[in-house]
Amino acid sequence: MTGWTAQAVLGAAADWTWAPPDARQVRTDDYQLVEYPEHYFTYPVCVLWSRSERPVGELIGEVGGHVRAWGHTEMHWDVSAATRPASTEAELLRRGATLADTAQVLGYDMTQGPPGPGELPGVRTEVVRDEAGVRAAQLVNREVWGDGGEPAAADIERELGEARSELTDWSAFRVVSFVDGEPAGFGGCTLAGEVARLWGAGTRAALRGRGAYRAVLARRMAVASEHGATLALVKGRVETSAPILRRAGFRVYGEQRSYRLVLDAGTAR
Repeated sequence: MTGWTAQAVLGAAADWTWAPPDARQVRTDDYQLVEYPEHYFTYPVCVLWSRSERPVGELIGEVGGHVRAWGHTEMHWDVSAATRPASTEAELLRRGATLADTAQVLGYDMTQGPPGPGELPGVRTEVVRDEAGVRAAQLVNREVWGDGGEPAAADIERELGEARSELTDWSAFRVVSFVDGEPAGFGGCTLAGEVARLWGAGTRAALRGRGAYRAVLARRMAVASEHGATLALVKGRVETSAPILRRAGFRVYGEQRSYRLVLDAGTAR
């Protein structure tokens, strides 16, 4: 990638962590542990990263203590090539952790131009700016990640406020796609210097295969490029989005795996 070495891409991926402002968390020099509010479509409690010189058993025991104090009996732990100690993954497995999700770290040099076709016939996209856009995005997200229920007025108001606040300085933005007028796909983007962090993309099951995902991808990258981004970075699920991204020209630079660990007496060993 022009201007982006593999090491630089992996460094940008390691720097990419996010916790919502209303989340409870513990962040130290060794790890970041986050408890997500119920309205976020993710794991309830997760270690986003861990890089420590301490014994891994001591680290897991300390984190487990926080999780128990919050009233949970399990947690997720993300590991990658940047995780330290290097034995963290093996120790989680020894304690009975199971693989919950695998994502590939994918990058695309946007100075090469757009990644294939953008909007196909019958497909359009828009940046989320108003209540109608938020409701369309909510519909997609709830069907893809949640229970498909009708969002509460407070959820709409909260998300609309977030979307509008992000657009004041273009620190982030959200894109929704429509197929024949129906909300079909959604994806967000956070701008961190020259890096466009692409997240949360998904398409409603009934409208897949119509170009909704590719349209959301192309629109996010076009807008990000307009605001100075030169690298598009995605952590794509190996079973779903990663194959689409690879076909669009993204390169694989590594993996991030998330393990689910049920807490028991062994957590303190």
